[in-house]
Amino acid sequence: MVRTKVEQKIFVAALEILRSRGPLAVSVESVAAASGVAKTTIYRRYANRDEMLTAAVASIASETEIPESLSAHDAIRWVLRHATDTIENVVGRGTVAAVLVDADPAFTTLLRGLIRTSASPFRDDLRARSERGEIKRDLDIELVISMLLGAVVAELVRGRPTDDAWVETVLALVWPALQPS
Repeated sequence: MVRTKVEQKIFVAALEILRSRGPLAVSVESVAAASGVAKTTIYRRYANRDEMLTAAVASIASETEIPESLSAHDAIRWVLRHATDTIENVVGRGTVAAVLVDADPAFTTLLRGLIRTSASPFRDDLRARSERGEIKRDLDIELVISMLLGAVVAELVRGRPTDDAWVETVLALVWPALQPS
């Protein structure tokens, strides 16, 4: 979908506020102030704050494709890096904190939908690898996804780095549980 310059300004401002201060800080007024777009212009496009925030989040929601050439081991590494990048650079720590405490139930529902959408290719990839015997056949795929995403969130909540060294440490811990017998 092609966005106008005005929509782009609105989305950039809304997402920056979301990343830095969480969903409760995103309002038509705060986005207008940060973007330089008049409130009346925003209201012409979006009926309310929820509609504007939904459009902003939808603008960054895209199906992620795991590179096909990766081994199962490298695919897990890729997912850990992707999850870290998404949290740090797309939704932000403030958003994660707000979702954890369910500060804005409508936004929590929206973000959970985004997570389901973005995790879908990984879920499908894990299932296919399991069927091919590249990883254990009897894995609880949803639990594996929760463990990987949970590890990223836990480190961010604890204020610890999720750099490449951390990714390798998690991978070394998790990989033996995923390997076929």
